[in-house]
Amino acid sequence: MDGLISGRKFNPLRGRIRAIVSGIDDMVLKLSEMRETVMGHWKGATVTLLIAALAGASWATLASRPAPAQNIVKFELWSRQDPSGPLRPANVVKAADRLNKQLEAEGSGKRVEVAVHESPAPGFDDDALQLLKVFGIGQAPDMFIAAHEWICAFQQEGLALKLDDYIAKYPQYFATIFPSLWQSVKCPEGTYGIPQDAEARMFFYNKKLLREAAYDNAFIDAMPARTLSGELTMDDVIDIGKRVISKTKAQYGILHRPNKGPDYIMAFQSYGNNFVDPGTGKLLLERDKLTAAFGWFERGVKEGVIPANNTAMEFDALRKAFYTGNAVFWMYGIWDLGTYAFPTYGLPKDEAAFFADWGWIAAPPAKKGGQAGSLTHPITYAVAARVSDPELAVRLLGRASDADLNTDHAVMTTHLGIKSEQLEDPRYANAWPLARATELLKITKFLPNNAQFGDLNAIIYTALQGVETGRLSGQQAADFVIDEATSSLKDIIVK
Repeated sequence: MDGLISGRKFNPLRGRIRAIVSGIDDMVLKLSEMRETVMGHWKGATVTLLIAALAGASWATLASRPAPAQNIVKFELWSRQDPSGPLRPANVVKAADRLNKQLEAEGSGKRVEVAVHESPAPGFDDDALQLLKVFGIGQAPDMFIAAHEWICAFQQEGLALKLDDYIAKYPQYFATIFPSLWQSVKCPEGTYGIPQDAEARMFFYNKKLLREAAYDNAFIDAMPARTLSGELTMDDVIDIGKRVISKTKAQYGILHRPNKGPDYIMAFQSYGNNFVDPGTGKLLLERDKLTAAFGWFERGVKEGVIPANNTAMEFDALRKAFYTGNAVFWMYGIWDLGTYAFPTYGLPKDEAAFFADWGWIAAPPAKKGGQAGSLTHPITYAVAARVSDPELAVRLLGRASDADLNTDHAVMTTHLGIKSEQLEDPRYANAWPLARATELLKITKFLPNNAQFGDLNAIIYTALQGVETGRLSGQQAADFVIDEATSSLKDIIVK
């Protein structure tokens, strides 16, 4: 989850992309010459592996081969080699078998075959940049997996297929995907991706500390509902943290990640910063809203609730502080329960036992009566604009989005599902953090679908460091972000 937004400079403009392509490594140019066939075995199915050299990456044909007499449509799928999500490409492979049976039942002579290319990129930003280069030299895949904020970069270059008509034509594949998730794959001109998974970010809190600070159970148990109704605000969270610190041995009120990433963006969104102009897709900076959001962090530090050295602390130290009772709020994501809270710090895995002493709230609104929120970062499927059989490609990804296959991925990797019927799957229901956090998808928000946001977020984080260390006021931080962004990024709208 961490590191999905890199600080690497890149502007997705046509001239820049074509300039990048001109210097690509000779290994990429020899891609088609370096494939060799070997036999392999993956999860019990015999497969044919086609190895290619793209900075150590590989192509693998993972679907069963149709009979030679049939009209075989071969699709190449680009996927980051990601141990946190191995079923993203594997589910497409399984979907090929399902689609082939469906085509046979329809009396069609077509069959599909899938070859998976695994990129060794360390993160989704680097992976997207590498894929843009591959498109530029004519070695484009037929479909690809990408972080949602890159979808419009591919669309702007004419590399991604518009999917609106296909989505409407095949409701059996797409109708039950949570409506909010479709926003993550929309560009001003339409829909260019299919949500593959989701996450939920929230404010975790320690109920034991709240009880020690003389908050009664009625207040504590009502916090999630009061947040969703707009009664509990961002300033209230600071006030609660201040009271806990004054009445208990806890050292911290609110903790957040110590590096650049999505989580603290929730606070900015609570103050109305969406960072994108919906009409143009350009990055949008609104000075008063930035000032208000930075002002919340400024107040948190001045009240002694947010540590002034939060951005200098180690991630493990922050986790330990919260999970061992030294902080009341922890601004992070649902995956942390399965990854650290349960196995490392011994928080109870049983749902009732967990919620007896722990809980979470959505990101509160800035003012009473406002809209609470959450933040998710979907990974998506997309189809190349020049794919030979676009309808068949969309149907294949539709089958890859089958509820049972997506649940396989969700429970394996602690991601949220994409479809309402997954809530009825016993496996998903038993993974109660997923089932409970899925409720937040109704109010979730997203990072902007703009490839420059990683660079903008680096500027925001630098300003946040300045605020928390006392070098910048909220107003000065907003001015800094606008000045830096307008001087180093392209097409920034300022209001």
